[in-house]
Formats: sequence, structure tokens, C-alpha cells
Amino acid sequence: MKLKTIIIGLVVILALVFLGLVGTLAVLFLSDVEISPVAEQSPAAFEVTEVGTAADNAYAVFDFRGNGNITALAYEKKPTKKIVVINDSRSIDATSLPTLIDDLRELEKYGYSLTITDETSIGEGIYIIPTGAIPSYALFNLELGTSNGTIIYIGEKDLLLSKGIKRQNWHESLTEEKKARLIQYDGTLDDFIAADNVSLPEMILYQQWALESNSTMNVADAGVTTITVPMENATYLRIIYELDGELYGIVDSGSLEFTSQNLYPDPPSSFMWHASTLEFDLNKTIGTATMSIKKDGKVIEKEFLRRVTDDNVFIKKMKYDEPGDYIISVEDNDAEIASGILHIKDLQIDLVSRQGVSYVFDIYIDGAPVKDTEVYVSLGDSEKQKFYVSGGQLSVIAKLDKGENVFHIELLGSDIPYHYNNDQQGFFDIYLTYGLPGLVIILVVYFGARFTRKPKYSLRFGDSATAIRQEINVPLSRTVESFKKIRADMRLGHSPLTPHEFSMSLKRYLTNGADVTEGNVEEILKKLVTTGTLESHRDYYQLKGEGNVKRNTLRRMAREKLIESGTMFTDDGEKFITKDFEIGFFGQKFSKKGIVIVDDSSEIKEILSGLSSLENSRIKILQANNMLTFIPIDKLSDVL
Repeated sequence: MKLKTIIIGLVVILALVFLGLVGTLAVLFLSDVEISPVAEQSPAAFEVTEVGTAADNAYAVFDFRGNGNITALAYEKKPTKKIVVINDSRSIDATSLPTLIDDLRELEKYGYSLTITDETSIGEGIYIIPTGAIPSYALFNLELGTSNGTIIYIGEKDLLLSKGIKRQNWHESLTEEKKARLIQYDGTLDDFIAADNVSLPEMILYQQWALESNSTMNVADAGVTTITVPMENATYLRIIYELDGELYGIVDSGSLEFTSQNLYPDPPSSFMWHASTLEFDLNKTIGTATMSIKKDGKVIEKEFLRRVTDDNVFIKKMKYDEPGDYIISVEDNDAEIASGILHIKDLQIDLVSRQGVSYVFDIYIDGAPVKDTEVYVSLGDSEKQKFYVSGGQLSVIAKLDKGENVFHIELLGSDIPYHYNNDQQGFFDIYLTYGLPGLVIILVVYFGARFTRKPKYSLRFGDSATAIRQEINVPLSRTVESFKKIRADMRLGHSPLTPHEFSMSLKRYLTNGADVTEGNVEEILKKLVTTGTLESHRDYYQLKGEGNVKRNTLRRMAREKLIESGTMFTDDGEKFITKDFEIGFFGQKFSKKGIVIVDDSSEIKEILSGLSSLENSRIKILQANNMLTFIPIDKLSDVL
């Protein structure tokens, strides 16, 4: 034992001497280096340089600098940026008016104007009337159509302010056309603010009552790019920009005109390695027709067709190397006569993690993770193996040679090569590069780890079902570390894991790719829960102290069901927002139809039984108007 202690002591001394020499050399080297000041980041900027139409879409070309979101919205009528709040002294329970006004002031940073007035007239713009009963002047405006202003009314459908408060079923007498100008919420303003389940600023920002369609894109750094949106019956385009948390604004188009003939490449959306075919007819042109193809506002290709006096068919093969939207326009001497869009998808494959022989790739198309699908991967000329993309991530087990290696990923009908330079060094590589001091450091780390005493679990694993089963001891800290790493690799944040995903983490980080027996994984998870390291719900697991495990589990399950159903959504951290509805929990505010997810039917009864009669009535009204529904998580797929 004394000899062993002496050896360890000598190793430590040699390591310290080596580290001291390295530190000295670093100081001497850095002393001659001139450090340049870090350049200040340029402020965010945004400018729309072109707006137009192509087939049944609208597009906007914009120049930007910064990181954030750009949203394109389509409307049948021109949207407004004028808001008027009527402060009527006769309002019922409207003490929360200052709170409402403070909330609405957030819209001023986008360019909205906000006016608070006691005038009893309705003009153009958005008029908010939080009176509890509708004033007679507002009802007359709706009935007579003296303006086109939109009225957001908070109050009952059968109460009228006219020389006191009268009960009158005025709402039923309105035509559908007149009702289209009215957005109505039951109750009083104080009830509305206390319920906090509708965001008026958000609804007004997007003018959701008139919205035909929308699309959003994330931008980063700087450049010129194009956003498109289907127009359906719309003729007006609005662009909302939000950059770096400091630059906000709105750009509205005028009334847009569409060509009489739409051009549709086949396929209309493809990858850069695939070609599309554009085939179209022209009956008659005024002079020689020309076809132009633009990308991000620049003409990249122009072709003179011919003067057409009778039916002519034109065929063009289209293949481009850069992802994005290509605007196709056919013109004659008189005007634009046909238009269309070819979209080249942006496929991004990035190696985001390497642990031993495990390689994790992110696979995204147009900024969205690839949905669950099978892929085949080979390394160099080796035989292809089947793997699975889940949530935009692909995990591959491979042993790489030193230097350049090529992963061949067979995806979407194509063989996509991914080049990777393997410069990681093994034990003997370190010796050849750094000599004895390098090995000394490795030995110090090795013996230091050997002397550490921590709780351990036995982990059984094998390379196949027929292999001789092996056992290793795994410290508690290693299992927790692997738990955290797999969540980071899968970009799950603090979402709970399934036993299968935990098994993947053990396989990736602890067993060098060998399989782990199912019963052993369950045993480890059970021990981690018993010791208070993990907590679980519905066979999902998270680290202790990461919030409500039940709520986090339901969020994870809801997200997976949205992905499985192919429903497009955004996650604002609280709710999942789709085009037609929002998914969240009871107590959250919804700006459109709300789907409240619960664990099971008994939880619905528990929630409703704890409400006051007034709150129960409000919930029933929302349910009757199809604005709120409770769905057990296991039945969520049925409504998606």
C-alpha cells in the first residue's frame, strides 16, 4: 500500500510540474498578443423592398438585420392601426379600464395609435366599448351602417344603455353582415380582465376576426429574403416584424391585383437536386411574351418566348441550387398575364453531438424538424443500416476512421452525403503527440476517479439477444448526467423522458452502443424515483424540482400528438397555438378557441366543482359558443 501511495504521489507531482510549464508558456505567449476590442452589434433593421402576387399567393421581399420573427397575414379588407377606447361614464363594473389601457399600449410599439375618449360616435378603425350593456349610439351605428369600424364590445347581448339599462334582444335582430363588424364578449370589463382568458392586444395585432391566412418565418443575422402567404379570398397583405426584442413594426400593402392565369410547376415544391416542370398555355399576347424568374427581388433568369396569336404550349425544366421562393412571371407588352411560385426546400443536416461511437444529427426542412421517418445510413462504402428520425433528430452508431469520413444518408428518395473530419484522438495518439506528460494527466484522472466513492447501480447490457450478458457498475451521477444529455440532444428542454429514451441515453453514453435490458432500465428508474432524484407520471420521468411533473408530462404528450397528426403549431412556452385553436391548461388565457387538456375525465369534474356559480356560468357560455372545451389527453388525437 505504501508503494502504491508513493507511485500516486510521484504521478501527481509530475502532472503538476507539467501543468505549471504549460501555464508559463501560455502566459509568455499571450503577453505578446494584442487583443482587439469587440465590435458593437449593429442595431436591428427591417425594410420591405417589394410586394406582389404570384398565382394565388402574395409575397414580400424584405431586407433585415437581427434575429426574430416575420409574419405575413392576408385580409379581405384593409386592416387598420387605429384603436379607440370609449370611456363611457355609464359603464357597468368597468374599474379595470386602466388595466385594459395599459395592456393595449403594448401595441403602440408596432405602430398602432391608441385614443381614449368619451365621445359617443363610431368612425373608422377599431372601437373598444367595455360598457357591459351596448350603448344606443353603437347599436345605431351597427344597424344603419354609418361607418365600417370594427366594434369590440364587452357586455351582454340583451342589455341596452339608453336612458338607463333596458333588456332587449338586440343581438338577434342584427343581420350576419352587421354581426361581422361586432366582436362580443359576455359579462363586464371587470369580469373580462379577471378571467384573463382572452388577449385583446394579440387579437387586435393580428386582427384575427378578419384573418384569412398567415405564415411565419424565423430570421437570423442579416440578408434579403422572401416570405409568401396563401391569399384565398384576401386582397391585402400585412407584414409584422419583431427583431431582437427591440424593433417592432407593421407594413401594410395596398389592394393587390392577381393575374388571370396561374402557373403551377410540377411539383410546386422540391429539393435542389430535383427538377420541376413548368407547362402552360398562352392564347394570345400583345407583342412578344417574356418569362422572368426572380429570387428575393432579383431577376435570375429571363427568357423571350414568342408572340402568340393562337394556342401555344410552353414547357420549361426548372432546377435551382439555392433554397427559397422563386417568383415566376409571364408578361407581354401590355401587362403581366400569368404568375406562379416554385419553392425550393431548405434541407439542413447538422452533426450536433458525438459521444463515443454515437453520432446525433439534426435534420430540418425549411426550419421545421423532419417528422418521424425511417432513413438508411452507410459510412463510406459500407452496407446501409436502417435508423429512425424522431423529432428532427437522427442517432447513428458508427466507428469512424481517422480523417475524413462520409455518412451517406438516404432520405426523401435521395442519397445525401455528409462529410465529417474525425480528429478525435485515442490513448496512443495522445502519447505520440504529447509524450509522457500527456499520459501522466490521463493516469491522474484515472486514479482520481478510482478513489471516488459514490452510489452505484448494476447495469446489464449486451450487443445482441444471443450475446453473453455483461454487467457494469454505474455511479448515480453518471445516470443523471446521461439523463440530462439525452434531453439536450433531443432538444426536449426540461420535458420528461420515456423509459425508452432513458435507455437510449444509457446506450449512448454508458454502454458504448450496446443494448440495455428493459427490466434493468425500469429498475434503475424506480431506484432514482425512490431516492428522490427523479419523479414520474404516466411512465414519463423528470428530475426532481423541474416543475409540476403531471403538467409537464401532459405538455409532452400533447406536443407529440400534434406532431403525429401533422397539425402545424407554434409553442409560446405556455400553449400550443394552431391556426384554428390553442391547446393549454385550465386557468390560461386563450385568444381563439381553447382546448384545455386534462389527465382524465375525473379531473374535469374536479375543476368544475371548485368554481363559483359565476365562473361555472362563464365556462358554460364559452362551451356553448364552441370557444372552450375540455379534452382528456388520451382523446386529444380524436379532435386534431
